[in-house]
Amino acid sequence: MTLLFVAAGLFLMILGVLVKKYPNLLAGYNTMPESKKKEIDIEKVSTIARNGMVLSGAAVIDGSIIMCFLETPANAQVIIFTLIITIGIVIQSILINRVPKIKP
Repeated sequence: MTLLFVAAGLFLMILGVLVKKYPNLLAGYNTMPESKKKEIDIEKVSTIARNGMVLSGAAVIDGSIIMCFLETPANAQVIIFTLIITIGIVIQSILINRVPKIKP
């Protein structure tokens, strides 16, 4: 089970780096018209998305290693990692929505 969580954490971290390099991977951004894209500070948004995904991935990896040593039951591990990822997504959404729009 630990190997699966480490792989999921690495996937989140790699995805975070890719989102920074290729912002079109962000949901909804690639389908936006060019006029709307100009209103968004994609540099800040992609930085927040990268940081959130990398930190969530690191938390999943660290947590899985710690729980392996503590011999935590598998169902408790799944619940804890679901909470970690959910909280990461909520915080990311709040921070991204606070980025001010660029005035044309």
